[in-house]
Amino acid sequence: MTKTLTVQTWNCFGTAMDLRAVFRRRGPPDAHRLTHPDVRHELLLTDVLCMQELWIPDAVELFDSLSFDHKVRDSNESRLVPLTIGGSGLGIATRLPLVTRDSRAFRERGWGTDRGARKGVLHARLRVAEAPNRELDIFTTHVQAGFSRQAQVRRARQLAEIRRAVDELGAPERPLLVCGDLNINGLAPARDAEYASVVELFPELEDLGAGADEPTMCPDPALNELAHRYWSAEPLQRLDYLLYRPARPSWLAVDRFERVLDQQLRPHGGPATYPSDHFGVRAHFRIVEPGG
Repeated sequence: MTKTLTVQTWNCFGTAMDLRAVFRRRGPPDAHRLTHPDVRHELLLTDVLCMQELWIPDAVELFDSLSFDHKVRDSNESRLVPLTIGGSGLGIATRLPLVTRDSRAFRERGWGTDRGARKGVLHARLRVAEAPNRELDIFTTHVQAGFSRQAQVRRARQLAEIRRAVDELGAPERPLLVCGDLNINGLAPARDAEYASVVELFPELEDLGAGADEPTMCPDPALNELAHRYWSAEPLQRLDYLLYRPARPSWLAVDRFERVLDQQLRPHGGPATYPSDHFGVRAHFRIVEPGG
């Protein structure tokens, strides 16, 4: 019988956006959204969940409380060397057995507000089936934000570090996914040299969201009031990616791709709001025998 597998990525906006939240180390925007039952329900509808911006405890507590069999996330303590107030904010939760894990901070330090975090890449190798042995490599990341030239330079260097991690930790016999917030606009009308550089750097990986081409950052009050509140000057953007490379020979086939966590939440513990300033994306796969 053909089995299925779902993989989702979501930037949860688990960061402090004012000084009070910075000093309290609690209180991301509309914090009640992170305890909303509809958010929890949607996150649990997947086999592998990648999350970004697990920085402030409200977001970490949501991730830690999710009923997955295995979870890995980056350490979030402050450090003097390098001087940072948080880690990468990355986490992977899965129902599949965990074979190995690896966490790497970018050697290329962030620019501007990103300098306060040790952004990087988190890897997990998961066992999909015992016989025959089927394993899957998952990488989640959150790359330098911003539109400035300084941000673009750092983003390019961080993407090169992800490329090196993929080459070192992946293998042709295992399918591979790079999931997360690349902070590069993938919407077709906006694709520029930065998007082209991703295609050039990862030529064997398919951008699964390119076909639907739906924005995941929507700072339009009619589409996402929470995003509009903080990023009203920004355009619609597709920043959140699932980049996929099948195994050789292939045994994991893409069925469909969808945008999730993109609807306003009903009032619950606070006023109506949205799950995050980003929408999530999810891919559905079929597990088949090579050539099947």
